[in-house]
Amino acid sequence: MKKFLSTILVLLLVLTQLPLTVLAKEEEFDKSKLLPIFSIENTDIPQGDAGSTISLSMNVKNTGYSAKNVSITPIFEGEGPFTVNNLTNSITIPKIDGNSTRSIKLNLSISPDAAPGNYPIKLSFKYKNAYDYDGTYEEVIYVRITGKSTLPKLIIQKVNPTPEIIGPGENVKVNIMFENKGSIEAKDVTVKLEGLKNDGGLYIASGSDTAYINRVLGGSVSYASFNLKAANNIKKGSHELDVTFSYGKDIKETQKIYINVGGKGGQSSNILIENLQYPTTAIKPNKDFVLKFDLRNNGSLEASNVLVKVESSDPAVVPKTASIKKINSIPANEKESLEFIFSPTPDATTKNYPINITIEYEDELNQGSENKYQLTQYVGVYVEKAGDDGKGKPKLIIDKYSFEPNITNAGENFVMNLSFFNTNSQKAVKNIKIFLTSDEKTDKESNSAGGSVFTPVDSSNTFYIDSIPPKGRIEKKITMFTVPDAQAKTYTLTANFEYEDSDGTEFTATELIGVPVVQKSKLESGELTYSPEAFIGQPTPISVEFYNTGKVTLYNMMVKLEGDFQTENGSSYIGNFNSGNSEYFEGMVIPNEAGELKGAVVFTYEDSSGKEQEVREEFTLNVAEMPPMDENPDDMPPMDDKKGGIKGLLKSKWLWISLVIIGGGAGGFVFYKKKKKKGMAIDE
Repeated sequence: MKKFLSTILVLLLVLTQLPLTVLAKEEEFDKSKLLPIFSIENTDIPQGDAGSTISLSMNVKNTGYSAKNVSITPIFEGEGPFTVNNLTNSITIPKIDGNSTRSIKLNLSISPDAAPGNYPIKLSFKYKNAYDYDGTYEEVIYVRITGKSTLPKLIIQKVNPTPEIIGPGENVKVNIMFENKGSIEAKDVTVKLEGLKNDGGLYIASGSDTAYINRVLGGSVSYASFNLKAANNIKKGSHELDVTFSYGKDIKETQKIYINVGGKGGQSSNILIENLQYPTTAIKPNKDFVLKFDLRNNGSLEASNVLVKVESSDPAVVPKTASIKKINSIPANEKESLEFIFSPTPDATTKNYPINITIEYEDELNQGSENKYQLTQYVGVYVEKAGDDGKGKPKLIIDKYSFEPNITNAGENFVMNLSFFNTNSQKAVKNIKIFLTSDEKTDKESNSAGGSVFTPVDSSNTFYIDSIPPKGRIEKKITMFTVPDAQAKTYTLTANFEYEDSDGTEFTATELIGVPVVQKSKLESGELTYSPEAFIGQPTPISVEFYNTGKVTLYNMMVKLEGDFQTENGSSYIGNFNSGNSEYFEGMVIPNEAGELKGAVVFTYEDSSGKEQEVREEFTLNVAEMPPMDENPDDMPPMDDKKGGIKGLLKSKWLWISLVIIGGGAGGFVFYKKKKKKGMAIDE
């Protein structure tokens, strides 16, 4: 009975205390935890074009407790393409009840130069709950930018120099027409002409090398004009200049233009080939023939070190006299007469044999430099083998041809001068159709993908000539373009003839034309890697990675360190550096004295034309004296050789300190183990 009463009393005591406990817990409840639960409801990713303004409509859903004074702020990661198109960049909602949804709208402006893609926007929520406790929430949404609007892109459409061809020392006005290929306007455009130089090139005659245009609308054209002058010692041929466009937000693009410098002479020397005489009738094998011409200097300066080469490209025609002659000088307005004798060998067949005349010279403007003046002329000699005279058949040949410039650069225009000659002394030829073809194609893996190396500019590759009289000739000019990825070599163009004689008999024939093409070499180096601080007598490594970004092999390439210092592994011979390859160089610089030390990594090589090129990368080192070495590093005691052995070791204070530390650690370990065991006993 007593046990039953005790149980009843205990239950009554628990029931009387229960309300007080509930109230105590209610009073202890944390009101700051009564928070809303937000989420963004937008099933589709909003999208817009670059340069446009879009409106983002979203639903903010609250599945938790109510919130008030809700502020929503978009945060853009990094340098995003968006800006908020409102007076304020935040959206404020007075109250969002629990289990309710509110709509919000956000207006965004998209940058005109934004690239297509998906971009994140972080929405940051700040609010107060029903009891005025602060809270935050973040969620990321995405906006897609489409490519329907195109970025501004300025492309040169035409270059109009006035006059079209200038001579040394002459002025030229260059008008550059360019078009905005994008749909978005280009603002604050600057057009800068680069590559100008007053020594051997083109330079500003008046005005500035930079033109300013306020804006260029999408799909429209604009112009920039520059007043230039050719240096007195400028080399004849096509001269390359860079046109750099700057516009928009840090957009900078460079394109190339070419200005032709002709042979008017100006204030320099100018050698011309005149009174050219060569056989106009068929030559039999083993029959000598004479090639004569005059070299006249119609410039204002004396031409010096004139080198004349007259060579046959076919071993079936051999020289009987020296094929190379040197003339010390040709004064202004004077001439020099030259004569060369050749003979076809018995192996010569019935065809036209080209003979190349090359003239190299210099004057006081370019004396001692590598940029010598050069002139090239081709003539054709028709050889007819015995018993193969054609029985009066008229022969149509190319008896001479030349190029402007003499060596064709890949990616540039050149002018081809052709002379068509009727070898027959009695019959005329008529209804002449001449068309140029080339069996050689570009590399299948190149950008032009097996296309033709040469294409005519503003014309067709076909000529029509009404008639050529007996022993008569007709000269024609055609401008051709060489594809940029053409390999550096001599290409063969075929001239195909279709013609009739005076009786209406139809004939066909072909002639071959050799066109030398060179590729511009291009070497690029990475950033030099080195420590700017160095010490006297201590090796400091200098390293760099470099690349052949051109389309031709760089020959006999060498990399070396240059400066007032000693080196270790200071040079490296690369040899033939193929296109698309990369190499790595590391050498040691050993300074001799303190102070600022300047040096350079020098790259030298020969390009496809055999001309030596040099590229330099400079560096600067701060050289200091070596700091003195600490005799007792880390305060360790010096070893006494005289107190060696056991006695010396026993007298060492470092030994006893180490033993005390070890002993203390061991004692502590034993004490810890004992205490641990005692604790386990108590717990048990």
